[in-house]
Order: sequence, then C-alpha cells, then structure tokens
Amino acid sequence: MSTYEPIMTALLALLQAKCGGTFQTYKRRFVMWEQLAQQVPAIAQPALFLFDGVGLGGGRIKYAQKQRGLPPRRTLLRTIVLYAQIPGGGTPGGPDATTPGGTVLGPLAESVEAALATVDDPVQGTLTLGGLVSHCWIEGDGHWVVGDIDPNGQGMVTIPVNIMVP
Repeated sequence: MSTYEPIMTALLALLQAKCGGTFQTYKRRFVMWEQLAQQVPAIAQPALFLFDGVGLGGGRIKYAQKQRGLPPRRTLLRTIVLYAQIPGGGTPGGPDATTPGGTVLGPLAESVEAALATVDDPVQGTLTLGGLVSHCWIEGDGHWVVGDIDPNGQGMVTIPVNIMVP
C-alpha cells in the first residue's frame, strides 16, 4: 500500500515534467494569497502549489468500505493552486488595465488539465502516478479569482484533484 508522501511527490513530479516552463515555481509548501506579497525572496510567478491541507476544496480523505473484510478504499482530495499576476502587477505602475485576468490564468489551468489527462496505464486508461495509485483525476469545483479585482493584479486558480488509493 502506498503512503501519502510518495503519492504527493509523484504528483508534483508529474506536474513539473508535463507543465515544464509554464510555471516558474513549483512547491508543496503552500503560501496563502495574503502572504504572497510578504515572501522574501518573492515567489516567482506563475506559481503552482500542490496543497494537502483543508480549505480551497481539498484536505480531505474519503473512506469507502466496498466489502466486509476488505480494507477501505481511500480517495485523497487535494488542491492545485495556481498564482499569476496580470502583466505589470506588483510594479509601481500597477497592472495593465487592458489585460483581462482570465487571459493570464486560462493557459495555466489548461496546462495542468492536460498534465492530469496523461494516461500511464494504457490497459485501464488511467493516470496511476507510476503505479502508486488506482487513478488520479480532476473532479470537483475549481475557483478562479482573476487579477482584475486585485489592486496588484494578483490572480489565483484552484483545481481539485482526486487520488484513489487501492
């Protein structure tokens, strides 16, 4: 049976490999929106965080006992958080007033969606993170906070990830 840390490590490695240079920062140690501006050194954006904790749609484990005498099946609910600023965001001149935040966030979200559409078990047609899990997929409510409403042009996307552990 897989433990949690190898699963999360494999998921982050997959995202790094598939998304490549799309993101300047990849991290497991999450930074809240309010703390972004306070980080020294500043976090290079766009940034991708794999968040284990409660809130933002994740941080839960669903247990299901399908048959008496068998161990429960676990489904980890986790969240991928993307941060990006509208061009000019965080500068003295301020964010570009003509660039919608969605045009900045959309390609980032699509990169993660494509990465998680990867199939590494062709027989089952699933993403198993190298055989560590039964399958891994996007499901649930994601949230988009576009940089249009933030004075610094800061935007955020959350993407819910489900990981079934046999």
